Amino acid sequence: MSSSIENPTYTPVSAPPDGFKSFRSFYPFYLGEHSLPLTRRLHLAGTSLALISFARSSLSLVPNTLAYVAKSLPPSQGIHALHNQGFLTSLGLDVILAKWSYDTQFLQLEGLGKWLLGGVIGAYGFAWISHFFIEKNKPATFKYPVWSLRGDLKMWWEVVTLRRAI
Repeated sequence: MSSSIENPTYTPVSAPPDGFKSFRSFYPFYLGEHSLPLTRRLHLAGTSLALISFARSSLSLVPNTLAYVAKSLPPSQGIHALHNQGFLTSLGLDVILAKWSYDTQFLQLEGLGKWLLGGVIGAYGFAWISHFFIEKNKPATFKYPVWSLRGDLKMWWEVVTLRRAI
């Protein structure tokens, strides 16, 4: 663990009466709101779930976009015209796979919202349960939503890169 890590012991820090002026001053407070290891572990699980959900949603856009392009090309310029054309061979294979995924509904745009919503609910569900029932404090998200999200992502990154103890 690096000595430059802020609030490495997760010691609770009081919020200033007039609020925080910067994320730099907010982050030690945010860490102090996660003083119990189980709270941090649940946050790590929720954030990981959200990131996986968002990655899956983003990846579903690639084959669907390629499938749309493949379907919009006339047959003379479609998949068969791309065969054995050097660089385009790779693109042709991508288009074939995209068409397959689109036709078989392997990755659907209709499910995109469900994955995004699931990621948000999963992340906040784990976090809020940990704050209300384990840490017994009010989530910083209620008063500082953007800085709280940034703090959660920063804490997650520091933990997964082994710079911060969980």
